[in-house]
Parts: sequence; structure tokens; C-alpha cells
Amino acid sequence: MSWPALYLQLVGANRHSTSLGKIWLSVLFIFRVLVLAVAAESVWGDEQTDFTCNTLQPGCENVCYDQFFPVSHIRLWSLQLVFVSSPTLLIAAHVAYRNHRDKKRAGLVSSKSLLSPEEEMESFKKRKLPIVGALWWTYAFSIVCRLLFEGGFMFALYTLYDGFQMPRLVRCGQWPCPNLVDCFVSRPTEKTIFTLFMATTSSVCMVLNMAELVYLIVKAITRKNRINPTPVCQTNTKKLKDDTEVSFLPRDGVDHMTCSDVNVDVTFLIDYSLINVCGLFSRLARVWRPLLVDT
Repeated sequence: MSWPALYLQLVGANRHSTSLGKIWLSVLFIFRVLVLAVAAESVWGDEQTDFTCNTLQPGCENVCYDQFFPVSHIRLWSLQLVFVSSPTLLIAAHVAYRNHRDKKRAGLVSSKSLLSPEEEMESFKKRKLPIVGALWWTYAFSIVCRLLFEGGFMFALYTLYDGFQMPRLVRCGQWPCPNLVDCFVSRPTEKTIFTLFMATTSSVCMVLNMAELVYLIVKAITRKNRINPTPVCQTNTKKLKDDTEVSFLPRDGVDHMTCSDVNVDVTFLIDYSLINVCGLFSRLARVWRPLLVDT
């Protein structure tokens, strides 16, 4: 398949990615696509040719090979890379739709613009859209799809081949083999190393995807808090006879406060209790002072 064509498409969408997204794309093409195209295909080139069994029964080797290797590692990894890269094209499609919509809107006021239509088109292509609104949801959905595809193909590879280690010897008793025959796999150690390397790079890509998803969520939360800050709790003030202002909560309780959330600590409770006790003693003094004067 044409990996450079896929790379050009992903680079166009990568302009609108985060820093973690750019690192993920570099790891994908340097440590996975490049290794698959340059080294892994040559290692698995003799996969079925050098798979030999100690029998001359016609068709036995083909049946045993199909039993132990239902899908070639190279084809499975190629499918994995295609499926993992495809969600990124959703971002490119969303950006293209936004550019087309904005160009339509700009066409209504093109007479007021100082740029030519060709220059406006180039400016739309080169601009970087912020990851907010609908583009944020598209970006987050593409990351979730990448995680699901990576995990699904990793599970399929582990299940089909019973782990990531390539066996040296397999035993087959399928028809038309005359009995239980021994079959030998070519280059088992080298294939095991490449399998572990591809599984490791896939795990690294999954970690980068999870980190990028967490980064998007945290950034969206901080942006929302910056736009809609939490209101500060308001307290009422009352002047005592010595012209000192004392802050206190409403008598009906916290439910009637103007803020949505109140963090009450121990120090605040102690101060509030002392204020209420002082107020109680001041009222008792006002009540008993006339009685004491009369006596």
C-alpha cells in the first residue's frame, strides 16, 4: 500500500493537533510504518515457503500453516495501522467543512476584503483552528476510536497466536496429515523480537492517546471555569454599638446564600459560634440592665 499518500493526508490534519498528537504521529510513522515497510516485510517474506513439516503428504503443510497462522503478522499490522490512522481523517474532514463554510461566508463580504480570492483560499488552508466546540468533540471521538482499534488489534494478535512469542516447533494432526507431524517455523527468534517491538510501540501509542485525551478534558474544564467563574459567597455585615462590623450568615442557613457551594472549615465554625454567643450575652445584658437599675 502507499504509505506516503497516507502520511500526506495525516500531516494535513496534524496541523490542528496538540503537541501530544504530533508526537503520536511521529511515533506511528517512524517506529511502526517505517519498521514495517523496511524490516518486518523482509523477515516475514519467507513465512510460508520455509514452513516445513516432516511429511511428504500433499496438502499437509498448507493445512498446518493455516491452522497456526490464520492471518499473517504483516497483513494484521497493516490493517491495524490503517484502522488506527483513519480516525485522524475525521479531523481533516471537519476542518475542510469549516473552511468551506467560512469561505461561503467570506464570499458574501468579498467586496470589502482587500485580498484576492486565491489569497483568501490560501489563508483558509494555512490557518489553525482552535480545538473548541464541535472540533473538540470530533477530536476526542477520534482519540477514543484510536484507543479502541489499538486495543482490539492487540487483543486479536495475542489471541490468534497465543501470545507474542513465536514458537520454534508446532505439532499438527489435521487432515490430510497421516499422523501427528512436527512443523518448524523459520526465524522464530527474529520474528519474536519484531512482534514484541510492534506490541511495545502500539502500547506507547495507546499511552500517548490516553494522555492526549486527558489533556483535552482538563483544558476544556479549565476553559469553562475561566469563562464561568464560581461566584464568591456573600455574607451580611452588622454594626455593633462599638461601630465594629461583624460578618455572619443568614439565619435561615446556608440554603439562602448566593453562592452554589460553600466550603466550611473548623475555624469558620468556631468564629461563627463565638459571634452567636456574644450576641446572646449582649441581648441578655440589655434585658437585665433595667431590672438591675430599678433594684
